[in-house]
Amino acid sequence: MLNKAYINLNILRQNVKNIKAKLDKGVKFCAVVKADGYGHGASEIANAIYTECDYFAVAIVQEGIRLRQSGIDKDILVLSPAMPCDLIEAVFYGLTLSVDSIYQVIKIEKECKKQKRRVKIHIKYNAGMNRLGVDSLDELEVLAKKITDSKYLVLDGLFSHLPCPENKKSTKSIQNKFLLANNLIKGYNNKAICHLSASGGFLAKIPSDMVRIGILMYGYKPFASNLVSVKPIMKIYAPLVKERALKKGDNCLYGNLALSQDKILYLVRFGYADGLPRQKTKGQFNNRCMDISALERAEVTKRGVLILDNADKLAKKYNTISYEILTKCSLRSQKIYLH
Repeated sequence: MLNKAYINLNILRQNVKNIKAKLDKGVKFCAVVKADGYGHGASEIANAIYTECDYFAVAIVQEGIRLRQSGIDKDILVLSPAMPCDLIEAVFYGLTLSVDSIYQVIKIEKECKKQKRRVKIHIKYNAGMNRLGVDSLDELEVLAKKITDSKYLVLDGLFSHLPCPENKKSTKSIQNKFLLANNLIKGYNNKAICHLSASGGFLAKIPSDMVRIGILMYGYKPFASNLVSVKPIMKIYAPLVKERALKKGDNCLYGNLALSQDKILYLVRFGYADGLPRQKTKGQFNNRCMDISALERAEVTKRGVLILDNADKLAKKYNTISYEILTKCSLRSQKIYLH
């Protein structure tokens, strides 16, 4: 018996509709389903909102292939430049590839020529995050010219990331830098999709040809905002395996941490291998084991003991972010989709 992750697709679809209702006319919607749909199941999520989406985005080629194999025939953007060893499949499955070097463009073109296929390309531009992307307009123009001169490649877009979209001053500087890149690319293809806004950029009302919506779609905001209403779509339950009535001075789980008073502990089959951090938090006795946690109280329902209801609250307890909680917390869970 696995843990159970109940994922409400009706709430998901409503979240997406709420977000799209706030978009300007003509702005495309890209659903980010990398990391197995932030732990929610990429293929099921993508298929559930297929009709609402113009694009899908993943992190690596293998994620894009799984979407194709699940029936997704719309554009799928691979956000990280593909490794050379992945290009055969990337081209074969018609994924939209990101690039930030002339070397990558040459490699992709060579593989396209072998397969006699055309591939869409989005150039990654470094507007200030200093992670991936070309660093200058001169570099950008070299790539744009090479792509547009090739009969095997299509210059479909340009994109970048905002490191701190809630910070208006730094975001304005990045917007200005990206606008110059945008204008350059539009000179090569005036229909190219230039996109800067992920969930945070959308909440900050940063204009874009397309928004890449990840965490917001799953019911969480990267920072406080009243722009749009969304609700979490996943709850995770684990089975209660034992109740232990222990005396003051008794220990439980690894180490010699002793109870300060007589207490009943509820042993739940959810450990750090299931996705939550090992360390002790309020309501939990001792550190988690790999497969077991000892809770000081537990409400047992027909579904089991509720482990995750709100990732923001858990993230606060563990001094992390909801993204990390969501991508890990369903690792050993059976995903049950509610329609």
